[in-house]
Amino acid sequence: MSGLLNTIDVVARVIVTFSRFVVIASGIALTLVTTLNVVARYVLSSGGFSFAQELPMLIFPWFILAGIVLAAHRQGHMAVEWLYDKLAGQARYAAFAVAAAVSTISFLTLSYEAVLVAEIASVERSPVLQLPNSVGYYSLAAGALLVAIVTIAAALRVLRFGWEYRVELNTGETPL
Repeated sequence: MSGLLNTIDVVARVIVTFSRFVVIASGIALTLVTTLNVVARYVLSSGGFSFAQELPMLIFPWFILAGIVLAAHRQGHMAVEWLYDKLAGQARYAAFAVAAAVSTISFLTLSYEAVLVAEIASVERSPVLQLPNSVGYYSLAAGALLVAIVTIAAALRVLRFGWEYRVELNTGETPL
């Protein structure tokens, strides 16, 4: 059992590292596209780039969902503190486990539904870049799946090590 929990913890750390990279890379890309478009439009008087509307719409979902993964890793997406504060002992752990299960099931369902919608949207293409319109839906599916995984990992961490490990990770991680 300990080996499985360690494996889940390693998977969660890999997902968090990947999500941090996605936040940084997509944030830089969004900033560059937006800045270059402003320069092209107002300084060079060229009217801007034709792809400057489409590219951010494709990148932004990845940026947001990677941030949600990071929040889930730190248990920032389950705001039921008032309930946890009213409970103690096994009742608190039971409420926490139910909240984690509901969150996980919700995100897994969202991931599945996003894949179904992405398959439908894949026949349409964006007007300028000719990319499939399914990109945003696939980012939603991937992000929801990753949130479910890190939610499970965080819940197992708490159930294994205790309540004090719910929010404070003590992993030596540095913030973005």
